[in-house]
Amino acid sequence: MNILLVSVNRERMPAPVFPLGLAYIARALKDGGHTIEVMDLCFSQNALDNLKGVLTRFLPDLIGLSLRNLDNLTYPTSISYLKEVEEVIEVCRQSSRSKLVIGGSGYSLAPKELLEHLDIDYGIVGEGEEIISNLVDSFEKNLPISPSPHLLIKERPLPTLVSGAQVSNLSAPDRTLFNTRRYLEEGGMLNLQTKRGCPFSCIYCTYPLLEGKKVRLREVDEVIEEIRHLIQDQGTDYIYFVDDIFNYPVSFAEKLCRRMVEKKIEVKWSAFVNPGFLSEDLLKRMLEAGCAGIEFGTDSGSPKMLKNYKKSFTIEEVAQASQLCSKYSINHCHYILFGGPREDEKTIEESFELMDQLNPTAVIAMLGIRIYPGTELEQISLSQGVIEKDTNLMYPFFYISPALKGRLEDIIREKALERRQWIVPGLEINITQNLMEQIRRFRVRGPLWELVGRMKKARVKPLK
Repeated sequence: MNILLVSVNRERMPAPVFPLGLAYIARALKDGGHTIEVMDLCFSQNALDNLKGVLTRFLPDLIGLSLRNLDNLTYPTSISYLKEVEEVIEVCRQSSRSKLVIGGSGYSLAPKELLEHLDIDYGIVGEGEEIISNLVDSFEKNLPISPSPHLLIKERPLPTLVSGAQVSNLSAPDRTLFNTRRYLEEGGMLNLQTKRGCPFSCIYCTYPLLEGKKVRLREVDEVIEEIRHLIQDQGTDYIYFVDDIFNYPVSFAEKLCRRMVEKKIEVKWSAFVNPGFLSEDLLKRMLEAGCAGIEFGTDSGSPKMLKNYKKSFTIEEVAQASQLCSKYSINHCHYILFGGPREDEKTIEESFELMDQLNPTAVIAMLGIRIYPGTELEQISLSQGVIEKDTNLMYPFFYISPALKGRLEDIIREKALERRQWIVPGLEINITQNLMEQIRRFRVRGPLWELVGRMKKARVKPLK
């Protein structure tokens, strides 16, 4: 079959992100002998006209849409991406008679709601490599197609249970149909996944819903081979490991780092790290393997808030991990969430005090917590009247502690502007679209938060 895969993401803030999930789909379909073309709208100057042209020229038998995110996850300046998705679907319907199937992490977060809302034929929930391959085979053999927990069909009864599919064999994605090099040049890095699944129980997190709670690991040698290809084929010199947690299981992280050193893999990289599993020995191995930056999903500097978020680590472990990074002069950033259940001015002050004490390269603060279907935070929000039973969570709704209603933005703005290394996307403190565009012109590698640590003086107002 001729299959057109469309990455509908056009968000470039703070940097364009390579559509890794769609590259996995491309690999599965190409391995099945199908003719694949990819339309990546991220770099299209005239996305809808370009899409029309491809549809007219390629004449696909099936169109697959990949939705990475529902919105920009930023309060109070939240932006829904659904209008862009609707426009893409409208063009597909006008220019082609092909069936439409949609998937991706964004779709999988609210699959029932999106199936009802969008003019699509099929929706794939979770990891789609095997589901879409089976769907295409059914089309080719004229076999009947039935709904399943992972495959939703328009105008058909929804299955009682909807859950994310999980592939049985993790492999490497196929990036050959994408403008991979441009993501490196304009995004500063290329992404790579070594595992799927998250065993932890943070109240707001969607990873266990999307990938399951059991951690599934790739073969280390296969990961090494993918890195080699990125270096040789794309000239990659910086990689971001997109794993939910790079350093869990610890034994796997150690093995990967050892193998990178043994195989003389020369590339810089950064990753998201759980502070509770970062020993000095592991950090040394990471540095030897090329680690140049660490991002901690700290969430709060308050013991009470860590407990409320159901984090797997303590304040003491956060401090120890951050101090290790400072000891070895490695750039590191803490992500903080403000406004969660039972947050108040005291717990906010505890977070600022801890970050002042640790003095990391940067702190990225997010206001409010996006509420997703199926999470514990959704149940908390319903019980407190933050949302109603009929609230459609395919649109951005954020939890903000009732104790801070109407005051959270002012509190964080005042405190963050007193500190040099704080980044607050929702308030445009030390981060704006214009600033990011200017930085990209210099082809800076690595995450842009590292630049905050190079500022020579405190900023007294948001950068414009």
